[in-house]
Amino acid sequence: MSREKNCLPAYLTIHKIVTANPSITRLLKNLVTFVVILSVFAGSAGCEKRKNFEQRVTEGVLWQMSNYPESQLVDVYKNFFHDKFGPGHMIPDSASAGAYIRRELHNVNGPSQVNRAEVTGWEGNFVRVDLVVLKENLVSYPVFMEAFMESAQGVVPPAVDEWRGEWRRIERIIRRLYPYIPDLERDSRFLDSLLSKGKYVVHHSETYTQHYNPHYRLFKKQVFETRLKPLL
Repeated sequence: MSREKNCLPAYLTIHKIVTANPSITRLLKNLVTFVVILSVFAGSAGCEKRKNFEQRVTEGVLWQMSNYPESQLVDVYKNFFHDKFGPGHMIPDSASAGAYIRRELHNVNGPSQVNRAEVTGWEGNFVRVDLVVLKENLVSYPVFMEAFMESAQGVVPPAVDEWRGEWRRIERIIRRLYPYIPDLERDSRFLDSLLSKGKYVVHHSETYTQHYNPHYRLFKKQVFETRLKPLL
């Protein structure tokens, strides 16, 4: 059965039964028809929203695993987590954030991403920008920092319980696509335990870090488009 058929509500069957029954008044039949029409529209909208979510999550997971095949579940989680929470957890204050970036630059020996800028998650709210753009002098440090600090402003992350529910839906899609990711069950238990405690920040896996040596910062997509993209 196609997914489109699965999305059709059972109200259509009810409508068929009611309208075919001669003992039911015309007024009641019209009322049932009206309710069914509203339900079909609502059901179709909900169905399209679910399909859109699944399609875009699938695209995000496939992209991640195609370009970073050594990713483990925590690394895929981190990508989708960044899309929801942004860089706020990276910035205790501007002085600390700046000092940390300057120290990290000493370990940047070349690109750590396939592209200098990569969109996060399934909604694309944020962009990961490789610190190599500073090393290569494509973006000046003041411009980079100003855009970075601006990107942390006004971000309203979801409640942890809400994010936990969304992550479970994302993980189900990951499992369908890549059921043999190393340490999948271990990482799944770790993430669920973390979220159950109201926490959500994780580090990249050791495997990912060894293979890709990630060095990046997150920027709001709009900030990136206007402030950094023209320089890259």
